[in-house]
Amino acid sequence: MLHFRFFISLVSTKTKNLVTSLGIKASDVEIRILRSDYVVVDTKTSVLRLELYNDMNDQNRRFPVDITRPIVAGVEYGDTQIRSSTALNFSDWMNHIRTVFCYTLPPNVWFSPGCENYAIGSLKDAIGNVNKLSLSRLLTNISHREVLRHFNTPNRLHLHRNPFEDTCQIQQIFIQNFQRFSFHDFFSLDDLLLVNSEIVNFTHPISQKQLNQFLKHWIRGSSPRLQFLSISIDATNFVDGEVYLKGIRCTEMSEEMKNQVRRNHNLSGFLDMIQIRRKDGTPAAIGTHRFQDILSVYFSVLY
Repeated sequence: MLHFRFFISLVSTKTKNLVTSLGIKASDVEIRILRSDYVVVDTKTSVLRLELYNDMNDQNRRFPVDITRPIVAGVEYGDTQIRSSTALNFSDWMNHIRTVFCYTLPPNVWFSPGCENYAIGSLKDAIGNVNKLSLSRLLTNISHREVLRHFNTPNRLHLHRNPFEDTCQIQQIFIQNFQRFSFHDFFSLDDLLLVNSEIVNFTHPISQKQLNQFLKHWIRGSSPRLQFLSISIDATNFVDGEVYLKGIRCTEMSEEMKNQVRRNHNLSGFLDMIQIRRKDGTPAAIGTHRFQDILSVYFSVLY
Protein backbone atom coordinates (compact mmCIF):
# COMPACT_ATOMS: atom_id res chain seq x y z
CA MET A 1 0.00 0.00 0.00
CA LEU A 2 2.98 2.32 0.45
CA HIS A 3 3.37 3.05 -3.26
CA PHE A 4 -0.34 3.86 -3.66
CA ARG A 5 -0.23 6.32 -0.78
CA PHE A 6 2.86 7.88 -2.29
CA PHE A 7 1.17 8.44 -5.66
CA ILE A 8 -1.94 9.80 -3.95
CA SER A 9 0.30 12.36 -2.24
CA LEU A 10 1.27 13.69 -5.70
CA VAL A 11 -2.27 14.56 -6.79
CA SER A 12 -2.62 17.86 -4.94
CA THR A 13 -1.50 19.80 -1.89
CA LYS A 14 -4.58 18.49 -0.08
CA THR A 15 -3.75 14.84 -0.73
CA LYS A 16 -0.09 15.50 0.11
CA ASN A 17 -1.13 16.88 3.49
CA LEU A 18 -3.51 13.95 3.97
CA VAL A 19 -0.82 11.32 3.39
CA THR A 20 1.63 13.27 5.57
CA SER A 21 -0.96 13.30 8.39
CA LEU A 22 -0.94 9.48 8.40
CA GLY A 23 2.45 9.68 10.11
CA ILE A 24 4.24 7.18 7.87
CA LYS A 25 7.83 7.63 8.98
CA ALA A 26 10.82 6.50 6.95
CA SER A 27 13.54 4.85 9.01
CA ASP A 28 15.99 5.12 6.15
CA VAL A 29 16.30 6.87 2.78
CA GLU A 30 18.97 5.71 0.33
CA ILE A 31 19.85 7.32 -3.00
CA ARG A 32 21.60 5.07 -5.51
CA ILE A 33 23.40 6.91 -8.31
CA LEU A 34 24.08 4.67 -11.30
CA ARG A 35 22.78 4.43 -14.87
CA SER A 36 19.36 4.97 -13.36
CA ASP A 37 18.83 6.77 -10.07
CA TYR A 38 16.93 4.98 -7.35
CA VAL A 39 15.58 6.52 -4.19
CA VAL A 40 14.77 3.76 -1.69
CA VAL A 41 12.48 4.62 1.21
CA ASP A 42 12.40 2.10 4.06
CA THR A 43 9.66 2.38 6.70
CA LYS A 44 10.68 -0.92 8.41
CA THR A 45 7.32 -2.43 7.44
CA SER A 46 7.43 -1.47 3.74
CA VAL A 47 9.96 -0.37 1.13
CA LEU A 48 9.35 2.13 -1.68
CA ARG A 49 11.77 2.04 -4.62
CA LEU A 50 11.47 5.14 -6.75
CA GLU A 51 13.32 5.19 -10.09
CA LEU A 52 14.45 8.41 -11.75
CA TYR A 53 16.29 9.09 -15.02
CA ASN A 54 16.03 5.59 -16.48
CA ASP A 55 16.44 6.53 -20.15
CA MET A 56 20.26 6.68 -20.24
CA ASN A 57 20.25 4.77 -23.54
CA ASP A 58 18.28 7.51 -25.25
CA GLN A 59 20.53 8.62 -28.13
CA ASN A 60 19.20 12.17 -27.81
CA ARG A 61 20.12 12.35 -24.13
CA ARG A 62 22.62 15.04 -23.18
CA PHE A 63 25.28 14.59 -20.53
CA PRO A 64 25.79 15.51 -17.83
CA VAL A 65 22.19 14.80 -16.86
CA ASP A 66 20.24 17.96 -16.11
CA ILE A 67 18.78 17.21 -12.66
CA THR A 68 16.92 20.54 -12.65
CA ARG A 69 14.65 19.25 -15.45
CA PRO A 70 11.26 17.97 -14.22
CA ILE A 71 10.82 14.25 -14.87
CA VAL A 72 8.30 11.57 -13.94
CA ALA A 73 9.26 8.71 -11.65
CA GLY A 74 8.48 5.02 -11.61
CA VAL A 75 7.71 2.65 -8.75
CA GLU A 76 8.14 -1.09 -9.10
CA TYR A 77 5.06 -3.07 -8.09
CA GLY A 78 5.41 -6.79 -8.65
CA ASP A 79 6.45 -7.35 -12.27
CA THR A 80 5.19 -3.96 -13.44
CA GLN A 81 6.28 -0.37 -13.03
CA ILE A 82 3.81 2.37 -12.21
CA ARG A 83 4.65 5.83 -13.56
CA SER A 84 3.76 9.04 -11.78
CA SER A 85 1.64 11.62 -13.61
CA THR A 86 3.50 14.41 -11.82
CA ALA A 87 6.91 15.59 -13.04
CA LEU A 88 9.36 17.05 -10.53
CA ASN A 89 13.06 17.80 -10.64
CA PHE A 90 15.53 15.90 -8.44
CA SER A 91 15.46 18.42 -5.56
CA ASP A 92 11.66 18.54 -5.55
CA TRP A 93 11.42 14.74 -5.51
CA MET A 94 13.73 14.65 -2.48
CA ASN A 95 11.78 17.39 -0.71
CA HIS A 96 8.50 15.60 -1.40
CA ILE A 97 9.85 12.33 0.03
CA ARG A 98 11.20 14.07 3.13
CA THR A 99 7.85 15.76 3.75
CA VAL A 100 5.51 12.83 3.07
CA PHE A 101 7.60 10.35 5.05
CA CYS A 102 8.54 12.73 7.88
CA TYR A 103 12.26 12.24 7.18
CA THR A 104 14.62 14.95 8.42
CA LEU A 105 17.92 13.07 8.63
CA PRO A 106 20.62 13.10 5.92
CA PRO A 107 20.11 10.28 3.37
CA ASN A 108 22.50 7.45 2.55
CA VAL A 109 24.07 7.70 -0.92
CA TRP A 110 25.59 4.91 -3.03
CA PHE A 111 27.64 5.69 -6.16
CA SER A 112 28.07 3.02 -8.86
CA PRO A 113 29.28 3.01 -12.48
CA GLY A 114 27.07 5.37 -14.47
CA CYS A 115 27.41 8.19 -11.94
CA GLU A 116 29.87 9.84 -14.35
CA ASN A 117 26.79 10.86 -16.37
CA TYR A 118 26.00 13.42 -13.67
CA ALA A 119 27.61 16.63 -12.51
CA ILE A 120 28.60 15.45 -9.02
CA GLY A 121 28.66 19.02 -7.68
CA SER A 122 25.01 19.51 -8.76
CA LEU A 123 24.04 16.27 -7.01
CA LYS A 124 25.74 17.44 -3.83
CA ASP A 125 23.85 20.75 -3.98
CA ALA A 126 20.55 18.88 -4.41
CA ILE A 127 21.16 16.16 -1.80
CA GLY A 128 22.96 18.21 0.84
CA ASN A 129 24.53 16.46 3.82
CA VAL A 130 24.95 12.69 3.70
CA ASN A 131 24.76 10.08 6.43
CA LYS A 132 26.47 7.07 4.81
CA LEU A 133 28.49 7.47 1.61
CA SER A 134 29.34 4.25 -0.27
CA LEU A 135 31.44 3.99 -3.41
CA SER A 136 31.48 0.91 -5.62
CA ARG A 137 34.82 -0.80 -6.22
CA LEU A 138 33.99 -0.64 -9.95
CA LEU A 139 34.11 3.15 -10.12
CA THR A 140 37.06 4.65 -11.98
CA ASN A 141 39.72 6.44 -9.94
CA ILE A 142 38.56 9.72 -11.47
CA SER A 143 34.95 9.12 -10.39
CA HIS A 144 36.11 8.10 -6.91
CA ARG A 145 38.07 11.30 -6.49
CA GLU A 146 35.27 13.48 -7.88
CA VAL A 147 32.70 12.03 -5.47
CA LEU A 148 35.04 12.30 -2.48
CA ARG A 149 35.88 15.89 -3.39
CA HIS A 150 32.24 17.02 -3.32
CA PHE A 151 30.75 14.65 -0.73
CA ASN A 152 33.55 15.28 1.74
CA THR A 153 31.73 15.35 5.09
CA PRO A 154 29.59 12.20 5.44
CA ASN A 155 28.91 10.75 8.87
CA ARG A 156 29.91 7.32 7.58
CA LEU A 157 32.20 6.37 4.69
CA HIS A 158 32.37 2.97 2.98
CA LEU A 159 35.39 2.90 0.66
CA HIS A 160 36.31 -0.29 -1.19
CA ARG A 161 39.66 0.82 -2.53
CA ASN A 162 42.26 3.57 -2.64
CA PRO A 163 41.74 5.76 -5.76
CA PHE A 164 44.72 8.02 -5.09
CA GLU A 165 48.28 7.79 -6.38
CA ASP A 166 49.70 9.97 -3.62
CA THR A 167 49.80 8.35 -0.15
CA CYS A 168 49.10 11.70 1.48
CA GLN A 169 45.72 11.94 -0.25
CA ILE A 170 44.29 8.70 1.13
CA GLN A 171 45.71 9.62 4.53
CA GLN A 172 43.65 12.81 4.38
CA ILE A 173 40.63 10.49 4.29
CA PHE A 174 41.91 8.42 7.22
CA ILE A 175 42.30 11.42 9.54
CA GLN A 176 38.70 12.61 9.13
CA ASN A 177 36.48 12.09 12.16
CA PHE A 178 33.75 9.85 10.72
CA GLN A 179 31.30 8.08 12.95
CA ARG A 180 31.97 4.91 10.94
CA PHE A 181 34.69 4.18 8.42
CA SER A 182 35.05 1.01 6.32
CA PHE A 183 38.04 0.41 4.05
CA HIS A 184 38.73 -2.71 2.00
CA ASP A 185 42.11 -2.08 0.42
CA PHE A 186 45.73 -2.36 1.55
CA PHE A 187 46.78 -0.13 4.46
CA SER A 188 49.88 0.29 6.58
CA LEU A 189 50.37 0.56 10.34
CA ASP A 190 50.88 4.31 9.90
CA ASP A 191 47.51 4.49 8.12
CA LEU A 192 45.82 2.62 10.95
CA LEU A 193 47.32 4.94 13.56
CA LEU A 194 46.05 7.97 11.60
CA VAL A 195 42.42 6.80 11.60
CA ASN A 196 40.31 9.20 13.63
CA SER A 197 36.88 7.57 13.36
CA GLU A 198 34.79 6.08 16.15
CA ILE A 199 33.86 2.75 14.54
CA VAL A 200 36.33 1.27 12.03
CA ASN A 201 36.22 -1.77 9.76
CA PHE A 202 39.37 -2.78 7.85
CA THR A 203 39.10 -6.03 5.89
CA HIS A 204 42.55 -6.35 4.29
CA PRO A 205 44.60 -8.64 6.60
CA ILE A 206 47.60 -7.29 8.49
CA SER A 207 50.44 -9.07 10.28
CA GLN A 208 50.54 -10.04 13.96
CA LYS A 209 53.42 -7.61 14.47
CA GLN A 210 51.42 -4.70 13.06
CA LEU A 211 48.44 -5.39 15.30
CA ASN A 212 50.73 -5.81 18.30
CA GLN A 213 52.31 -2.43 17.59
CA PHE A 214 48.90 -0.81 17.15
CA LEU A 215 47.65 -2.15 20.49
CA LYS A 216 50.78 -0.89 22.26
CA HIS A 217 50.29 2.55 20.70
CA TRP A 218 46.66 2.53 21.90
CA ILE A 219 47.77 1.62 25.42
CA ARG A 220 50.11 4.65 25.37
CA GLY A 221 47.25 6.96 24.32
CA SER A 222 46.92 6.81 20.51
CA SER A 223 43.55 6.67 18.71
CA PRO A 224 41.58 8.45 21.47
CA ARG A 225 38.32 8.60 19.46
CA LEU A 226 38.29 4.90 18.58
CA GLN A 227 35.39 2.94 20.07
CA PHE A 228 35.36 -0.21 17.97
CA LEU A 229 37.75 -1.76 15.45
CA SER A 230 37.11 -4.78 13.25
CA ILE A 231 40.31 -6.05 11.65
CA SER A 232 41.86 -9.34 10.54
CA ILE A 233 45.23 -11.11 10.68
CA ASP A 234 46.69 -13.39 8.05
CA ALA A 235 46.90 -16.59 10.10
CA THR A 236 49.27 -18.30 7.66
CA ASN A 237 52.19 -16.59 9.45
CA PHE A 238 51.37 -18.16 12.85
CA VAL A 239 54.47 -20.38 12.67
CA ASP A 240 55.70 -18.95 15.98
CA GLY A 241 52.23 -19.06 17.55
CA GLU A 242 49.93 -16.18 18.36
CA VAL A 243 52.20 -13.25 19.22
CA TYR A 244 49.90 -10.29 18.49
CA LEU A 245 49.43 -9.88 22.28
CA LYS A 246 53.14 -10.31 23.12
CA GLY A 247 54.26 -7.86 25.80
CA ILE A 248 50.67 -6.76 26.57
CA ARG A 249 49.13 -7.41 29.98
CA CYS A 250 45.80 -9.20 29.50
CA THR A 251 43.12 -10.10 32.03
CA GLU A 252 40.10 -12.40 31.96
CA MET A 253 36.58 -11.04 31.57
CA SER A 254 33.36 -12.11 33.25
CA GLU A 255 30.80 -13.88 31.07
CA GLU A 256 28.37 -11.04 31.77
CA MET A 257 30.83 -8.48 30.39
CA LYS A 258 31.62 -10.67 27.38
CA ASN A 259 27.94 -11.02 26.57
CA GLN A 260 27.47 -7.27 26.87
CA VAL A 261 30.22 -6.63 24.31
CA ARG A 262 28.74 -9.25 21.98
CA ARG A 263 25.29 -7.66 22.20
CA ASN A 264 26.59 -4.12 21.70
CA HIS A 265 28.38 -5.03 18.46
CA ASN A 266 26.28 -7.97 17.26
CA LEU A 267 29.17 -10.39 17.62
CA SER A 268 29.10 -14.18 17.69
CA GLY A 269 28.70 -15.92 21.02
CA PHE A 270 31.63 -18.16 20.09
CA LEU A 271 34.17 -15.31 20.25
CA ASP A 272 37.05 -15.82 22.63
CA MET A 273 37.63 -12.59 24.56
CA ILE A 274 40.19 -10.97 26.87
CA GLN A 275 40.67 -7.47 28.29
CA ILE A 276 43.53 -4.95 28.17
CA ARG A 277 43.88 -1.47 29.66
CA ARG A 278 45.19 1.87 28.50
CA LYS A 279 47.68 3.66 30.77
CA ASP A 280 44.88 5.98 31.93
CA GLY A 281 42.88 2.94 33.08
CA THR A 282 40.43 2.77 30.16
CA PRO A 283 39.60 -0.91 29.49
CA ALA A 284 39.12 -2.55 26.09
CA ALA A 285 37.96 -6.00 25.06
CA ILE A 286 39.64 -8.01 22.31
CA GLY A 287 37.53 -10.76 20.76
CA THR A 288 38.89 -13.23 18.21
CA HIS A 289 37.52 -15.86 15.87
CA ARG A 290 39.58 -17.96 13.46
CA PHE A 291 38.24 -19.28 10.17
CA GLN A 292 40.65 -21.08 7.87
CA ASP A 293 43.65 -18.76 7.33
CA ILE A 294 42.07 -15.59 8.75
CA LEU A 295 41.89 -14.53 12.40
CA SER A 296 39.13 -11.94 12.83
CA VAL A 297 39.86 -9.50 15.65
CA TYR A 298 37.28 -7.23 17.29
CA PHE A 299 38.60 -4.45 19.50
CA SER A 300 36.01 -2.68 21.68
CA VAL A 301 36.76 0.17 24.09
CA LEU A 302 34.73 -0.19 27.30
CA TYR A 303 33.61 3.21 28.55
